[in-house]
Amino acid sequence: MFEPGLIAKTAQDFDAEKFGGILEEIVGSLPAFSSELLLIAFVLAIFLLDLMLPLRVSKHLAWVAALGCFLPAMSGGHVESDHSLFQGMLVSDSFAGFFKQFFLLGAIPVIFLSYVSSQFEGRRMGEYYGILLSAVLGAILLASATHFLMIFMALELLSISSYILVGYIRRDHRGSEAALKYVIYGSVAAAVMAYGFSLFYGLTGSAQLSGLANVTFNGEHELWSAWTLQTRAALTTLVALVMVFMGIAYKMSTLPMHFWAPDVYEGAPTPVTAFLSVLSKAAGFALALRFLSALPVEGLAPAWEKIPWIEMMIILSIVTMTFGNLSALMQTNLKRMLAYSSIAHAGYMMMAFVILHASGVTGSQALGFYLLTYLAMNFGAFAVVILIENRLGSVDLEEYQGLGRRAPLISACMVVFLFSLIGVPPTAGFAGKWYLFLGVIDEAQNGALAEGMSAWYYTLVFAAAVNTAISAYYYLKVAREMYLVDSDRDEAITVSTLGKILVCALAALTFYLFISAGEVLQKTQDIVFH
Repeated sequence: MFEPGLIAKTAQDFDAEKFGGILEEIVGSLPAFSSELLLIAFVLAIFLLDLMLPLRVSKHLAWVAALGCFLPAMSGGHVESDHSLFQGMLVSDSFAGFFKQFFLLGAIPVIFLSYVSSQFEGRRMGEYYGILLSAVLGAILLASATHFLMIFMALELLSISSYILVGYIRRDHRGSEAALKYVIYGSVAAAVMAYGFSLFYGLTGSAQLSGLANVTFNGEHELWSAWTLQTRAALTTLVALVMVFMGIAYKMSTLPMHFWAPDVYEGAPTPVTAFLSVLSKAAGFALALRFLSALPVEGLAPAWEKIPWIEMMIILSIVTMTFGNLSALMQTNLKRMLAYSSIAHAGYMMMAFVILHASGVTGSQALGFYLLTYLAMNFGAFAVVILIENRLGSVDLEEYQGLGRRAPLISACMVVFLFSLIGVPPTAGFAGKWYLFLGVIDEAQNGALAEGMSAWYYTLVFAAAVNTAISAYYYLKVAREMYLVDSDRDEAITVSTLGKILVCALAALTFYLFISAGEVLQKTQDIVFH
């Protein structure tokens, strides 16, 4: 029943001055949020245009979507100082600025990959581009979020948009199956992460990432004593950490939360697979870096002494890259092979977590540069797969027999991308792995040596080198099919001019990142956490 005095009581409790201060802060946050607002405007515009335009024209909304990524990227990438936005829900800093540009500019190749793909023929594409930009917005907010609730909302915006994109071709039973698996697995992972956040909130009384500094282990709160958990607070903190990182690991597709990737990557439309393998994965790594930077390393010192965190990270990195590479060896479907390859590269990227606070090349620097190289070479490989799929209707390895003779330009570019994925100079992949290896070796010779940990770091480098050699087998197997295996079919494979331009541009970017590796790495210093 309605209480007559409720309105009067509410009016009495209302603090106009406090409300005015909150409103002023929100309004003051809008200029730093301008690129996101511009992206939202383009999303709404694309949806409206798709309703008004005929079917044959909706495909060309790709150019509007590309403009909707380019303009916000140019307007919101550079950040001179840190700003807390919307009552501490988001932050505008150099880290968020780097990833904002990465996601926005990285989405442009995905848009044009979708434009040239024959999988979407006969379908309205406006809503597809709008949903894709919504996923990009979720990734941007995830890199900027500093509040548990905002992290969860951004993650769900990215995830729900991705679910729709995976199952966008509704009549494709493989896509529908992949979307269903993705929804189920993703929902469970998100729920586990949310529960971990609730535990941290209960421990610290704060939903801010900065509130994690209030979780300390000292004196009476020893985490380990003769391998026995002593306090409920310590146990809860450990459980919360595991649950949160399970959610993050799912988005990064690292072991043991990798199981969704092969089926989803294979069943999804190929441009969507490219998006998931690069941009969605990068969003997970951005969240991991943001979260790790907020952990109270000094306050956790007793726990870090008792729990082998570095050793665990090293083992997880080695296991992830080894599993991915060994599984890729047996694949004859290129999308599935690239899915396991993506898992392996996630293992390489995890090497950055081991050297996050290194004095030389830091983990965030090396990871930022590796993500740039991975974007160029992985998108390039998927671009070739899409162009061949358009003409031959298959992504099986046997369809690539004799491709070097039938499509010399895109075959040569494919070899460049394969060499880069291996890490062969003079490609970007070599520079990316070089800085990761250099950072780990430098830390082994300096900080780790004093702690007696150098053997672990050298083991990581050795395992990564062995895995690089393993990966060469299945990457070069593709090159072998293209150039050394004859095919009964001699007809030339023609591809669209836009497809050729896109592939050649990505191949050129692969070489550019190698040539300008030092300069680009220097620019990634902006994303180093202090």
